[in-house]
Amino acid sequence: MTALVLAMLRSRWARALTVAVLTALATVAAVAAPVYLDRTDRRIVESEVARAGAGERNIVVNGTVEAGGDGSMPPTFERLASGWLDAPGYATVFSAQFAAQPAELEVASAEQLSRVSYREGLCDHVVVVAGRCLMGAGDAVLGVAAARQLALKPGDAVQLSASLYDSTANHYLRAGPATPLTVVGIVRARDGTEPYWGSGGALNDAGGPAFSIDRRTLSTFIRPADLQTYDAYPRPGAISVANLGKLRTWLDESQERSSGAARLDTDLGDLLDRIAERRADVRRTVPFAVAPVLVLAWAVIILAVSAATRARRFEHGVIALRGVARPGRWWLATGETLIPMVAGALAGFTAAGGWRTPGALTYAAVAVVGALLAGLAVGVATVSAPVSALLRRVDVRAGRWGARIAVFAAVAAAAATVQVRGSGGGVAALAPALVLLAAGLLAAVVAPPLAARLGAAALRRGRLTAGLAGLGLARRPSAARLLAVLVVALSSLGFAAAATATAQQRQQERAEAETGAPVVLSVGASSRRQLLDAVHAADPGGRYAMAVVPLEGALAVDSSRLASVPLWPGGAAPEGLADRLHPKPAGDAVTVTGTRLSLDITVTRLDRADDSLSVAVAPLDGRPTAAVELGALAAGRKTYSADMPCAAGCRIVQVAVRLAAFGTEPVELTVHNAPSTAWQPPPGGAATASGADVSVTLPPGTGPGAGILRPDDGPAVLPVAGTGPLPPDGLFVGFDKQHPAPAAVVASIPRLPRLGTSGTLVDLEYADRLAVDSAAHDAEVWLSADAPPAIAEALAAGGLTIDARHTVADARAALAGEGAALGLRFYLVAGVLAVALAAAALLSGTVEAATPDLAALRAQGLAARRAATVEPLAAVLLVLAAGLVAEPVAAAARAAAAPAQLRGLPPAGPPAVALGAAMAALAVVAVLTSIRRRA
Repeated sequence: MTALVLAMLRSRWARALTVAVLTALATVAAVAAPVYLDRTDRRIVESEVARAGAGERNIVVNGTVEAGGDGSMPPTFERLASGWLDAPGYATVFSAQFAAQPAELEVASAEQLSRVSYREGLCDHVVVVAGRCLMGAGDAVLGVAAARQLALKPGDAVQLSASLYDSTANHYLRAGPATPLTVVGIVRARDGTEPYWGSGGALNDAGGPAFSIDRRTLSTFIRPADLQTYDAYPRPGAISVANLGKLRTWLDESQERSSGAARLDTDLGDLLDRIAERRADVRRTVPFAVAPVLVLAWAVIILAVSAATRARRFEHGVIALRGVARPGRWWLATGETLIPMVAGALAGFTAAGGWRTPGALTYAAVAVVGALLAGLAVGVATVSAPVSALLRRVDVRAGRWGARIAVFAAVAAAAATVQVRGSGGGVAALAPALVLLAAGLLAAVVAPPLAARLGAAALRRGRLTAGLAGLGLARRPSAARLLAVLVVALSSLGFAAAATATAQQRQQERAEAETGAPVVLSVGASSRRQLLDAVHAADPGGRYAMAVVPLEGALAVDSSRLASVPLWPGGAAPEGLADRLHPKPAGDAVTVTGTRLSLDITVTRLDRADDSLSVAVAPLDGRPTAAVELGALAAGRKTYSADMPCAAGCRIVQVAVRLAAFGTEPVELTVHNAPSTAWQPPPGGAATASGADVSVTLPPGTGPGAGILRPDDGPAVLPVAGTGPLPPDGLFVGFDKQHPAPAAVVASIPRLPRLGTSGTLVDLEYADRLAVDSAAHDAEVWLSADAPPAIAEALAAGGLTIDARHTVADARAALAGEGAALGLRFYLVAGVLAVALAAAALLSGTVEAATPDLAALRAQGLAARRAATVEPLAAVLLVLAAGLVAEPVAAAARAAAAPAQLRGLPPAGPPAVALGAAMAALAVVAVLTSIRRRA
């Protein structure tokens, strides 16, 4: 029997090849899922690593190392920590730092401190702005901001001593001999986003200006202790799909390594958890997206095997008449199909790269076993039919079973859709596939009688070709089965195209809303004033760049650029918003310079003797605001003096008279030769200038703002634009959480850049003047889409360090790389595969030809030209009918899939183009197949 089967394969190799190709295509469709998962896993890891912060990528081990008896630093930490950091694929950078103060000071304040810092391989990662980098002992380099703050340049010499904090006196004491340093260069980070810089950032001066030195110079300092650190950062490929398990194991084991001498700190576990969650999101979608493709593949194979078996029905009847035993008849009926299936499955699995893809064998096994069972079932059913039926060469109709199966599928689809809208459990994940399957089966049931009616109507109207095409489709059950395949295929593609287009549109909107501007630079600035000045110098016209400082639930922005730089949800900025947020120029800031502040004051009326005077000054170099205590007020004229940290200049934030808690009378005083003659008194108070003197009246009380004089260099009430009202107290919590500023809403806007439907905009300069400090924490520069590249260089030249760069495209790519989005995209892959399977079904000749019927009609006088166009027209009508049904079915599948995520109409272009192109391609294939079959 086997030899006979092989002989049959040789003689009918074209049909065998068709079955093999269809099985190969089904295997490729199945293996596409694990291949997609494998590639998606790699993309997820790459995108998550790219957008993760340094704290999530890096591993830090740090500890405080105290000097030994001879003043040197023992190597205990280095030996211990370097042995810990054996994470696979990681490189390490050692650093050490300690606090220092000018050697001439016995006692120093926090504002007078600097840091002495050593970082391994520093010169390989910086760009020299002036001078040179480190070469020998005694050399030091400064960052741009530190050099400006300390007013140092290459060639300047300094003397530094280590510092020790005295908690009792709340100041720093000199803790070592003077060590000379020569500033040999001013540098900036070559790339502030390099993993080399670790979690602390590039040339970070947040803890005071840093003198960067080499290892030899570090050893010359006598100091009580070092903060020593190992930063471990991943080399390229360290955080990869293949390495995730190893990193997780290492991380679990490393949690026990921290000790008193060294502490291990990393958020790598959060990154690994996020990667695992996104991979799981994809896996919750892809298997259900490939399900209709597998069912379609089985259906196509069944159609092809049925067509091949139908062609051999008569010879199987003859074999049965000759008394061949049933097992032999089964083997003859199925062997000619099963052997090509196995060969096609192996070819498809190899072509799809299944041998090197994890999990591919499981998916392929499902597809191949299903195909084999389908071929086996068709073959056995054929030879099991009565001999009379085999010899008649008549196709067996499905009868009522087709309608019953279609109704069952429709009920299952409805149940799944209800679950989607309810709990989401059970078969909810299969809802789209069930909707597509039910639509295809119902189309197969409805199509024959409808085609018969339409064909008869066409004949009555004298449209002979259309009538014959319709009646021919109605008489052939295989045409209805092929229609079901076409409906499922085109609906799958339509569903995927519409869902993908909708998701992409929303990703773009969300990316623009979350980013706020086409390009966002995270920058380091010594102060908010420096941030504004640097942006104005880089873009004097205000077309390309805008300074921004994020606040809690708000943004402080350079409002003059609101119309040109941000991406406004739904269109342009509200008209006149900049003028409402910044109605008039801010006055000149009141600045003082020096190390001592003196005020000549005459107190003419004093409520209590314990009223005291203080001045808040904000150093222009960005250090924290200092409260200069001038002591208790006394009646009469007196000079009030105190030390202040304003060698590089300070802005006077406010003058505060701390009024006694039980005072009942106002306080009256006159400031002679005042730093400014324009002041804003507290509510109920007054400030009047007479020449260079200012007379002040302060009402009694201890409420918010009581006893506080502010320079009149900003608004008394801060204008804000928000999506909702201010708190009941009418105060805005800006840069100073302890002293909120009075505010008034000047514009109500439904949606704001980045903040969305909940937030507030304020003018950066106004908010800065009302704040009691000047630090620019988390500062940003927003750039327009057409900003020239020179803007970034100009910002760096203005003293800003660019720590990171984010774009709308980056945000869009991140959103597109989320697990749900990647899983949804596979539906598009599945839709294309479904159309390819439908085309293969058309090419395989699964619909029997009407040649005998047309030949009979030719004998009765049917014109040859008409007879030649019946079959091509029938093929086109079949594809057209499937296309007309596909669009509403795709919409129903979208509604069943995820109404919350896919609500709203998709863009009209992509779905229509995809569906139209697929219909055109299938129509061409159908026409060519009918012409080839007729020939």
